[in-house]
Amino acid sequence: MSGAPVDERHVRAARLAAHRLRSPDLPDVPTAVGHLVAVQGQEFHPALWGLTRRLRPEARPGAAGAAAVCDRGEVVRTHVLRPTWHLVRSDDARWLVKLSAPRVHQANGTMYRQVGTAGHAAETDLVVAAVQERPRTRRELAGLLAAHGRPLEGIALGYVLMQAELDRQLVSGPLDGKQQTYAAFDDRVPAGYGPLGERFDRDAALVELLRRSLASRAYATVKDVAQWSGFTLTEVRHGLDLLGAEVVAVPGAGALEGTTLWRLADADPRVVDPGPFVGALAPDGDPDRPVVDLLQSYDELFTSYGETRRLVVAEGVDLGDRLGSFIHGLAVDGVVVGRWRWVVGTRDVVVEPQWRRTPTRAETAAFDEQVAAVSAHWGRTADTARRGR
Repeated sequence: MSGAPVDERHVRAARLAAHRLRSPDLPDVPTAVGHLVAVQGQEFHPALWGLTRRLRPEARPGAAGAAAVCDRGEVVRTHVLRPTWHLVRSDDARWLVKLSAPRVHQANGTMYRQVGTAGHAAETDLVVAAVQERPRTRRELAGLLAAHGRPLEGIALGYVLMQAELDRQLVSGPLDGKQQTYAAFDDRVPAGYGPLGERFDRDAALVELLRRSLASRAYATVKDVAQWSGFTLTEVRHGLDLLGAEVVAVPGAGALEGTTLWRLADADPRVVDPGPFVGALAPDGDPDRPVVDLLQSYDELFTSYGETRRLVVAEGVDLGDRLGSFIHGLAVDGVVVGRWRWVVGTRDVVVEPQWRRTPTRAETAAFDEQVAAVSAHWGRTADTARRGR
């Protein structure tokens, strides 16, 4: 089945709607995580900020409330899909890890050989036994290993811990102050395979992953899906074949000429016909008023796509450059035109932009509205710096 051609404006608007960055209507953080399936989360608090932007305004819990969801284990943080941290619902963790672990292990192969993870079985056993007693910070685990005459630190410790996560022995525990902890996987993740039931089936898991990822990400190419999921192009095409009439292949137009994008056949109407998106969140309903989004550095609006990421990133903006502290994406009407940072203090939060072009007065006003949202999220007074670089 194929649909009518779509150009870059249509796709951008559809993605903003599907990601719930326009007309956000999700009720809580676990629902937002489940909607997106997996949310890249090595920047923990920024990732939670990004999730709260998808919630109904009256349902946004603030920084402490969002972190509490992870403390309670409703959402866990682990390595899944690709060799990086992701936030997932606890009831999705088991099937997602089992599905993607072989690919992540394969991607990690060179580093495993360099750090000798195969020779650290005793260290892994000590770590797993320790977290079965109670959650432990990485520093505590390093100290424990040193006390047993098996010192392991730095990148070697990181890969040994990642390997144990992928083998479903470790997963995130509650915060210990500001420190992340590791806990026993089975203590934090319910039995069974969530939407798959009691038995794991790889094809069923691949179908579940693709169906939900397309539901929350609108139009994506096979390369986009492969980049996000960590699976091969062949595996993604196999999953789309399994979905059959549930998906629609749509030809690209305009800047997307020559590409084929995929969406669900029963996609949200806002995806099929998103309409104008500029000004969609303007408080006064003015369609000509710009909308500013302060997006976390690894927001799924960027990381969900490789081949077509350019649709949401202006020329001259490099989201891959992580040098310095301005690592987050500043978007106007769905296109990243600069970067921003926050510095959270005990009494205030400083929000500072790096515009890649001179903002209009209306864009500056829209930015200030988002600064107020950051202030409310942290429960601190906002201190805005407009220094451009």
